[in-house]
Amino acid sequence: MLQKSVPWLTILLIIGMAGAGFAASDDDVILRASELMRTGRVVEAEGILSSASAASPDSLVLHGALGKVLFKEQKYEDAVRELGLVAQASPDSREYNMLLAEALMGWQHFQVAIDFLQAIQPRFDQYPEFHYDLGFAFYSMNKVNEATAEFEQTLRLAPTLDRAEFLLASCLAQQGETAKALAMFRKLAKEHPSNEAYWVTLGEYLGGMGRQNSAEALNACRRALRIRPGDAHAEYITATVLLKNEKFAAARPIFEKLEKLNPKVLEVHVDLARIYARLDEPELSRREAEVARKLQREQNDVLAEWQKRKAEFEHGNGQAAESDGLQQH
Repeated sequence: MLQKSVPWLTILLIIGMAGAGFAASDDDVILRASELMRTGRVVEAEGILSSASAASPDSLVLHGALGKVLFKEQKYEDAVRELGLVAQASPDSREYNMLLAEALMGWQHFQVAIDFLQAIQPRFDQYPEFHYDLGFAFYSMNKVNEATAEFEQTLRLAPTLDRAEFLLASCLAQQGETAKALAMFRKLAKEHPSNEAYWVTLGEYLGGMGRQNSAEALNACRRALRIRPGDAHAEYITATVLLKNEKFAAARPIFEKLEKLNPKVLEVHVDLARIYARLDEPELSRREAEVARKLQREQNDVLAEWQKRKAEFEHGNGQAAESDGLQQH
């Protein structure tokens, strides 16, 4: 049976360069960069490693160290370039292959990450982080069934990996497995009481299940806000739960605060328009409704421009392909 080949061509095309194998190292540079990283001087560490790898392009360890620093800085495109060189030269390195996949996902190249992970699966199938990364890539592409299978396998290999359980619960929720998903969200919040994300997700999920769950939903949201006071997402979910339960006066100050934090969020203006209308403040309601309409038009214009450019790009590629075919004949 033919094995899948690693999609290096795709990876190299998107980073615009060809790779090669490397062998040398520079321990002094790595040590110095590590010291800078430990003291929070990440930019300096990047500069030292970048200069050293340019001066010693055959140093595999320098490319790897630079790739790690770039990944930490969330410079994913540059990290892919460095980590791709190392992973191609060291195909059995679990560390660099997994980090390359995560950099591709950070760079929003989820399908490339899926292709890459599936190609290297024979070497890393036994590791939970492999299945977690593959599941995350599927989840990001809205391939929920495939993501579910990968997160289930992750938990078979690492039963206590809570972030895999969290994403599995999210998949089950999307698949309509309400009772299972809710049980998992409750379990995660109970077992990890200092994790704000688990509490706010529990509150959001309960808030969408009807008024009979509103008390527990609000308690979960408030628990999240005690852990991280002022967190905008937790405040938005709290205000949304209040709004769903028609507690307009309680929701009002939270939405007004969120509007000041970011006046470009369409949903906040829509909700404020509704709140002001129910609190018998028609002028404020009309003002928010007008702002919401303006933001909606702006979003529509951006979408239309994107669709126009996409169509022009596809049309241009189609003409180029047709021209190439005619020239061949």
